Amino acid sequence: MTTQSKDLRADALGFAEVLFQGIAAVAPAGAAVSTMTGAATFALGSLPLSATLAFLLVLLNAIIISRISRRVSSAGGYYAYTKAGHGNTAAIFTGLMYIFYQVMAIALVGLSVAVFVPAMLSDVFGLSIPGYLWFLLLLTDLGFSFLLSYAGIRESTRYATVMGAIEMATVVVLGGALALMSKYNTISVFTPSYASGGIAGIALGTLFMYTAFAGYGNATPLGEEAKQAKSSISKALILTVIVLGAFFIFSAYSFTVAWDPSQMGSYASALVPGVSLVYERISPIAAVILTALFINSLFTGAVVLTNSTSRVMFDMARDGALPSELSSVHGERLTPHIAAFATFIIALGIATGATLELGGFNAFLFTATAATLGTLLVHVVVNTSLLTMLKKMKASITQADLLLVFTAVLALAFVFYGTFISISSPVIYGTYTLIAFAAISGIYAFTSRERTSK
Repeated sequence: MTTQSKDLRADALGFAEVLFQGIAAVAPAGAAVSTMTGAATFALGSLPLSATLAFLLVLLNAIIISRISRRVSSAGGYYAYTKAGHGNTAAIFTGLMYIFYQVMAIALVGLSVAVFVPAMLSDVFGLSIPGYLWFLLLLTDLGFSFLLSYAGIRESTRYATVMGAIEMATVVVLGGALALMSKYNTISVFTPSYASGGIAGIALGTLFMYTAFAGYGNATPLGEEAKQAKSSISKALILTVIVLGAFFIFSAYSFTVAWDPSQMGSYASALVPGVSLVYERISPIAAVILTALFINSLFTGAVVLTNSTSRVMFDMARDGALPSELSSVHGERLTPHIAAFATFIIALGIATGATLELGGFNAFLFTATAATLGTLLVHVVVNTSLLTMLKKMKASITQADLLLVFTAVLALAFVFYGTFISISSPVIYGTYTLIAFAAISGIYAFTSRERTSK
């Protein structure tokens, strides 16, 4: 049942659901047991220090977005924020680039399931895995995310809230047990002493650790469905980063000291070192539980990303910036189901095509590169919109505002630059894809700005 009503379900979400929309988007269990290996490649035994620095950089960015969200509330999220500051052309460009990196991130999450789960089941648990399993896992993950997003905003966010809390609590308990059993507990892991190349290794570790936080802003498109949206989203953004920061710093510390800070080179090269540690040090049953939560973390992340992407599509279509069909709302569930289905189909097509063309792991790197660069580009535009928005609203712009935005943009530029330090074919393909889409988006934004709602 479909209606052209422009209304989503108002006042449907409490603060906890809004908070966990951002927390669950980063797939915290997956990031803790696997994703941090990229940062560990450079930070090695100083991984906890890189996690701490990355947290501070993300918090800086979150403060800016939180300030914008106090004044703007919409299903458009970053699209609406940029519109309030820079106007239609920049907003359309931002919205398209947001959809681009979110869809790439959904494809990335699906590929995380399709590529790493079979390898983990084979390497850690010694199971024989059929070659076609990757597509079934990909389809299951992305299909599940669409169905739960379609079911309703309450159902999908409550699922994310419950599962996100369970997986983080489990990782904390298991990580704490590993740390208590370790003979390598030391605060020296919060210094550059173990890093490859000292400060340079810390910088690169911070760069890759930064990506573990990507997705924390996925609460912003809940502006029409959250209770007291401006207040709750603003607070949730800050608290999301604080919770994730504490979680990642603790996880980085516990896994580092459990592995041995002086031997973190082998940790970085392991497939899912967190699961391996639990399997060897605690029990195979605990490893099975952690593996299930690792997989579920990726499923939950895809649900949250589909929620937010479909709402930005919906809002842009409602404004006339995208085809009007994408603004359709389900008559009973009050979800932007057409936009959610479009998100599912595009992400599935990208992930499948990239895997067939590049191979599973290279497809993973391709989507990761495109998603990361797109995220950084959008956040630069959104951050600078704070100043123009304050000017339009005739609010005072302080030196603290200028310093905050300048520092955040400079940090994002450093992370953007750092992505190119290690170049490989998938990274090049991801970069070229981003550039091509950004160029097309810029042309489209300029030519369609007049027919879009002010």
